Amino acid sequence: MNKSLLFILIFLPIWTFSQNSIHWTEDFSDRDFTQNPVWSGMTDNFIVNSSNQLQSNASTTSRSYLSTPSEVFEDATWEFWVRINYTTSSNNYAMVYIISDRADISGDLNGYYVHIGNTADEISLYRQQGNNRTKIIDGADKSIDTNPVIVTIRVTRSKDGTFSLFRKRQSENPDFNDADFVQENAVAVDNHVQGSKYFGVLFANTGTTGNAYFFDNISVSGDKFIDEIPPEWTDLQIVEPNQLILTFSEEVDLSTSDFQVDNGIGNPTSVQLSQGNTMATLTFSQNFARSVIYTVQANNVKDLAGNLLQETEKQIGIYEKPEIGDLVINEILFDNLENSDEYFEIYNNSAKAIDLSNVFFGVRNTAGNFNLNNFFPANSIVLPHSYLALTRQPDLVREAYKAPNEANIIFSERWNALNNTGANFLIGSYIEGDTLILDEVGYSAKWHHSLIRNVKGVSLERIHPELNSQDPSSWHSAASEVNYGTPGYKNSQFREIAAETPKNTENWFYPDPEAFTPDNDSRDDVLFIRYKTDAVGFTANVIIFNAVGAKITQIATNQLLGSDGFMIWDGKTDRGLNVNPGIYVLYVELVNSSSGQKKVEKMPVVVSAR
Repeated sequence: MNKSLLFILIFLPIWTFSQNSIHWTEDFSDRDFTQNPVWSGMTDNFIVNSSNQLQSNASTTSRSYLSTPSEVFEDATWEFWVRINYTTSSNNYAMVYIISDRADISGDLNGYYVHIGNTADEISLYRQQGNNRTKIIDGADKSIDTNPVIVTIRVTRSKDGTFSLFRKRQSENPDFNDADFVQENAVAVDNHVQGSKYFGVLFANTGTTGNAYFFDNISVSGDKFIDEIPPEWTDLQIVEPNQLILTFSEEVDLSTSDFQVDNGIGNPTSVQLSQGNTMATLTFSQNFARSVIYTVQANNVKDLAGNLLQETEKQIGIYEKPEIGDLVINEILFDNLENSDEYFEIYNNSAKAIDLSNVFFGVRNTAGNFNLNNFFPANSIVLPHSYLALTRQPDLVREAYKAPNEANIIFSERWNALNNTGANFLIGSYIEGDTLILDEVGYSAKWHHSLIRNVKGVSLERIHPELNSQDPSSWHSAASEVNYGTPGYKNSQFREIAAETPKNTENWFYPDPEAFTPDNDSRDDVLFIRYKTDAVGFTANVIIFNAVGAKITQIATNQLLGSDGFMIWDGKTDRGLNVNPGIYVLYVELVNSSSGQKKVEKMPVVVSAR
């Protein structure tokens, strides 16, 4: 046989591929870790020694690593040999990353690694997500409390995510010598991380242990993860004057992508990827303007597996501070179900994209005071004419109320428990020492619809954002058809309040609708009593009578009217009871104290049932 060919077969690492199956080995017998395969990282702190082993070569205290591409993930086996010529501790240890989504295994990443050492002198398996580390298989303490540590480690992972960890120690001391592989603790099922890009080794050394770490006989086999999950567009920010930053849930390929922004901005002049190819910075030739909401389109964005981005459009504007009238409290759930949690909702009643970073919320106590402990989460944004619900447990709230995907429900670490019978709840801004109350509601459990016997889990909804926050008639129990709550999206009891032209031009007052059904099903649950006068200065008494002339309730008493407006009747009597279906009489008595003019109007109002 040709000798050069024989040399290649014997000394180069072996890589074999069969569809999605991968098998590769590395014994460093070619004396070169910079090719076949390529190991990258802190190369100055590693050598291949005369025994054809990868050895640490750090001259000072360090935390050094090398990694190589590896997509092995499912039905997989990772096996490797490690030697540490020192007693392990919190400052002297080794890590072998069997799965990583980043080449740099010394920082934040998503993956799994075997920790050899630490204060417990153990071999354990960890999951890492970002900078959070979770031990999923806890190896026996003191199992490597010896010098040197010599061990072959094997990790297996089944397709369903079941990990097993094994060790086989070598030592002249029988207490640290294993005749065969020994399983470390029980198996662990873990599917928090999906897919792999890299395999790597890492050591942490003190000033005297820079040459004490050895790695060899690496064997990796299994199937790569078939990524069928599309990337997610997780964030969008404007950087004034002319940049957008788009953040994605995973690495993306933008080679065939197209980005467009409306309102005269157009296409970017440059697109740059950063943060491990998960963040794109778009630069445009046009001071994004204030008080303008832009629609951003990201077309043909793919992940590295070719899965297309599903959400291709987002809206954004330059973030501004709120003023009085911009933000209103729009919904309150103060008596939660056991399988849910309290929440409240705000509505952006302005044309601004509002930054909520300096907006606080809380309850005013009986002395009239409130604290500034509870702020919206940092970087919380609410777009114009949009909703945002805040709670401690968004997932539970979303599930309990079957909220649609577009519902904007976010997590708040800080919270002020809401009184179940009533309280004064408020939101405000605190900027550079100045406190501004933006909205306040003195809600009460008595505001709920009389048909609702048990108000637990039933939210109070504002009928329209421009109605008076403190007026009970501005609020209504959420409808049964939405499970009694609409967190983070349009209220079930929302009604337009724009005045309409009366059908009978002779009457100044008219009911809208002419027939309503106060049964809390979100359809015509309240009656708007609209009016349009031909002069100012009138006061009104508005009364509802039944068909035999008995007074049911008084809507207004000597109320000064404008030129047009409305009043609300929710179908209740003065005693708070729901009226029976039937025909009622709307009686209006008008007096103008300046001119002495008087006017009386009567018209039928129909309370129906479905």
